[in-house]
Amino acid sequence: MLRFVAWRLAGLVPVLGIVLVATFLATYALPGDPVLVMLSDHSSNVEMANRLRAEYGLDQPLWKQFFNYIAGVVVGDFGMSYRYVRIPVVEVLSDGIKISPILALAALAAAAAIGIGAGILAAIKRNSGVDTAIILILVAGLSIPNFAFATFFVYIFSIKMGALPVAGWGRIDQAILPVAILAIPSAAYIARLTRTFMLEVLGQDYIRTARAKGLAERVVIARHALRNILVPLLTSMGIIFGGLISGTFVVETIFNIPGLGRLAIDSVFARDYPVAMAIVMLFTAFFVLINLAVDVAYAIIDPRIRQRMGVK
Repeated sequence: MLRFVAWRLAGLVPVLGIVLVATFLATYALPGDPVLVMLSDHSSNVEMANRLRAEYGLDQPLWKQFFNYIAGVVVGDFGMSYRYVRIPVVEVLSDGIKISPILALAALAAAAAIGIGAGILAAIKRNSGVDTAIILILVAGLSIPNFAFATFFVYIFSIKMGALPVAGWGRIDQAILPVAILAIPSAAYIARLTRTFMLEVLGQDYIRTARAKGLAERVVIARHALRNILVPLLTSMGIIFGGLISGTFVVETIFNIPGLGRLAIDSVFARDYPVAMAIVMLFTAFFVLINLAVDVAYAIIDPRIRQRMGVK
């Protein structure tokens, strides 16, 4: 198993390399001059602008800036922020990196619990009123954008009821609405998948055999049906996490959360290229690592997959 994990971690290097090149070229292709943004009201001061360009290496050819950046990234140095003058990018990211992954993982856990539960219930109550009601809720959850949910929930739970804070981060009650808003579309998607997979599994011969043996329905569902749909569901979890980590851009902005998502948007508008590139690299690493965790979970759940992977 350790050999498999090491092999997959080695595969992370070319992925991050491709993302690094694409992100560098994309950010430097954006219109605008970061030095003029740094100078703000003093943008007409040519001498100060030239000094800043030399200090940040922006007066060098693009290819040289690129190789200098790669040399720094290899040793964990993402350069200096353009927006927060003379502050390293690592220091700028230090607070946000503790928030966005936690927010996305909390939303994934909530979405998985709600989605799998609702999907199983809809499959068991197939073609009933409960099934129809769940499907309607799923369609709404997938169709309505999360900023519309955020507006509605803030109005109901924060302004009208006063039960939850409008914005902020640091307390449990401040995390409830952001996690819920982020989890709703994913929960609806997982519930649809679970219902589909469960309906297919419930028609299999081994399920009829288990019922014929007199096993309780909850045992048939939990031990025989649910276990067989976990692998295809896990496949989707890695992709869903990618959507959730991207969704933090919107949720953190709406709820004024000082995470990486909001910092990325602020950095793009401020032409703070080093911070924006570092955040893209981090999000890519999070996505690859969560997919690695999914692959390891495959091997743990299903011995056939473990054998195909050559994992002992």
